[in-house]
Amino acid sequence: MFIRFRFSFFKAERIGIRAILLLLLTGFVSLSCYSCSSKDTESTDGHRHYYNSRSRRDYRVVRFLPQWTHQTQFAGFYVALEKGIYERFGLDVIIQNGGPNAPVIPALSTGSTDFSTLFLLTAMRHNRDGKFLVNLGQISQKSSLMLAAKRERGIESIEDLNYKKIGLWHSEFRDLTNIFLQRNKLEVQVIPIDYSINLFLKGPIDAMNVMSYNELHRIYQAGIDYEELFLVRMSEQGLDIPEDGIYCTEEFFLKNKELSRDFAEATMEGWLYAINHEEEALEIVLDIMRRDHIPANRPHQRWMLQEMRDIVLAKPGVVGKLQKDSFDQAQALLLENGQLTTPIEYKRFVPNAP
Repeated sequence: MFIRFRFSFFKAERIGIRAILLLLLTGFVSLSCYSCSSKDTESTDGHRHYYNSRSRRDYRVVRFLPQWTHQTQFAGFYVALEKGIYERFGLDVIIQNGGPNAPVIPALSTGSTDFSTLFLLTAMRHNRDGKFLVNLGQISQKSSLMLAAKRERGIESIEDLNYKKIGLWHSEFRDLTNIFLQRNKLEVQVIPIDYSINLFLKGPIDAMNVMSYNELHRIYQAGIDYEELFLVRMSEQGLDIPEDGIYCTEEFFLKNKELSRDFAEATMEGWLYAINHEEEALEIVLDIMRRDHIPANRPHQRWMLQEMRDIVLAKPGVVGKLQKDSFDQAQALLLENGQLTTPIEYKRFVPNAP
């Protein structure tokens, strides 16, 4: 089930008294429309959502599904919504509730969402045998995927990972780690894990997948220091494949080219605002997390936002675009490992490319 958030774009101070009176007389709004709080109700489609009762008939309604639960990994989307950036582009954006129970690719394929975020490798690999996905914008410009291992288990080098128990997510998020293990001819015992760090903390596994902006910091918060870890950054292993991009189906894009471009452009503007207004962006995200009853750890979300800033701005002069060299490297890896059999054309995959 999706939980949808729709925040008020309109504040009373933006509209003159005469305009308010006119709207009241014509019956489009009531005074409650201009309160600062959103309503929480059950919609006719059975989905809970937050909304403001002002008519939005002149806006293009689109749905966005993040690939995970609400957190500052997706700050640019929430900020674009709350700060009226989507409004300025003529968009009424419904942010759906993501996570393990709301897989992105089926949602895109069935039309239950319009846009989503995906790892680059995941999107490209899916195009082998599914509805063709296109990249509208590239949020991440470098890989943030890592392996974190315990030095106390005798792990001081990549070779020391041999014969160790390594926790890997049982999802497509593990693709790049699998390629790393194969490249280095490592014989390991893979333990499927969910998105908890508990097995790592309590001892059953020697190493695990982490993202620099998420699980790594949670390990630090649990009391394990940097010096106690041996860290393998995929970006330093010839596997610097960027992750989060903005995607829709090719079918949707061809029918909605201007809308798709507007959504991507507005989202990246939201990201730049979030990067330049860290505390304000943090408050926006924390408010969303509280509404959705997600544990909101302020120091962790601040760490995540600061890491995301470095990921978004990793390549000087390149923000929001999937570079052909990153595309080529990702495709070469997939072809090399048999996960793609036919090359994908860059300009088809990135239809907004010059």
